[in-house]
Amino acid sequence: TYRCPDCDATDVNWISDYGNCSFGVRFDNSYFGGAPWNNVETYIDKSPLFEMDKVRAPTLIQFGDSDKTVPTEQGWQHYRALQQIGKAPVRFILYPDEGHGLGRLSHQRRKMEEDLAWMDTYLFGETSMTERVADRRLPDDAPLARLERTKAIARTDGGRYGERVGGVLAPETVPFGDTLSAGRFEVTRAQWQAFDDDYDAPPGTENYPVTGRSFAEAQDYVAWLREQTGRPYRLLTKNEHRALAESASGDDENDLSYWTGYAPTPGEREALKARLSTVAPDRLLMPVGSRPPGHADREGAPLVFDLGGNAAEWTLQDDGSGGTVTGASTVTLADEKAATPLDTPPPAFTGLRVAVE
Repeated sequence: TYRCPDCDATDVNWISDYGNCSFGVRFDNSYFGGAPWNNVETYIDKSPLFEMDKVRAPTLIQFGDSDKTVPTEQGWQHYRALQQIGKAPVRFILYPDEGHGLGRLSHQRRKMEEDLAWMDTYLFGETSMTERVADRRLPDDAPLARLERTKAIARTDGGRYGERVGGVLAPETVPFGDTLSAGRFEVTRAQWQAFDDDYDAPPGTENYPVTGRSFAEAQDYVAWLREQTGRPYRLLTKNEHRALAESASGDDENDLSYWTGYAPTPGEREALKARLSTVAPDRLLMPVGSRPPGHADREGAPLVFDLGGNAAEWTLQDDGSGGTVTGASTVTLADEKAATPLDTPPPAFTGLRVAVE
């Protein structure tokens, strides 16, 4: 008696096996003593397909979709019989471009997860099938799941990112560590306009990161925020930015490798500089939050964006001696093993992010 069968590449119909297995004729002639048309009753008697109405145990069926040893069609027959009879829960999983045995590590891991989850559900009763399928159907880091989580992001009328604090449009901050909050996004052009009436943001770029500002101007901005809101805004320190980037940078940031399709070497980056200089910055920069964050699969973690690209960011030296540019931009790369960026981001691709203690 089986409590929860896990059937991997199982033959259920020897009659069809004779025709679609890569060695079906040779094996079946030897095993059954001849072809199906000469020994129909024996083939039927040995084929589990014709006993499926007796199955009550929840059954997991897994196949490679290119299996020629036990053809995938056997899995379909097995699944269809149990699904149509309706006396036992059944789940059928196909692994693309796999034969009789899984070669890809991602598929091996998926199979192990499916095996354990099936036993947890039907042998140990730890999770319901509905919950398990829901988890598989939409992982936390799937784009749709991220989209649902962005509902919590603060926006003002007109779709501008940020929140009204003391009557001014200020950057939204989210918790980072026990005592610090960091900007969810880089400071936007619309937020900078609230500080500098003379700053011009072309229509449609209000949610782009503000760039081209000096360290002194960045310091003036956070001082103005403190005065207007009563909150202790400041810039992140270099180490704070690095720690935040390590925990939340994505694998597909708006950096140089995004635009080239690979990670250029130092020589390649040097050769690309002239070409990049002919492209207007606003054609390379993106609205903040356009690229997926790298920590969206961590339950409860607030989404923080663009820590590894879009605009590099002014930060405070850890000893308080001044400012330094930290992180990658859309025309440079970050190197977590280096004390300084691989390339110095141009001012047109350098912005800022705030923190609140």
